[in-house]
Amino acid sequence: MFLRALIVAGAFIVIALVVRLWRRPPRLARLDLRYLAIRGPAIVQFTTPWCGPCKTAAPHLRRAAGAAGLAYAEIDVADRPDIARRYHIRRVPTIAVAGANGRVLGTWTALPPNGEIGDAARLAAS
Repeated sequence: MFLRALIVAGAFIVIALVVRLWRRPPRLARLDLRYLAIRGPAIVQFTTPWCGPCKTAAPHLRRAAGAAGLAYAEIDVADRPDIARRYHIRRVPTIAVAGANGRVLGTWTALPPNGEIGDAARLAAS
């Protein structure tokens, strides 16, 4: 009985660890903006056509990009699975703010509160 309880507890721990790692935003250090057909610093949203939160976040991201003078790009990872594999995109929306050299200044898997996108966008524009 004790062995069975120990096995079940171990299984739950493993499952919890896998779920936590799966939900973590991808560790993007650099985006190849030319490969993504983006010119200059940008706010990039990795999305799919059926993603409701992506559609909700898009106007906010466009506004933040416009205010900072950055490009805004939506990349459909259902249409471009090669990009999803290359950048390890597992969840949508995945939002990244990249400077002119492609260095990623911030990554989120949901629209962040309190203007974090705007702060990263202003940093990318400078």
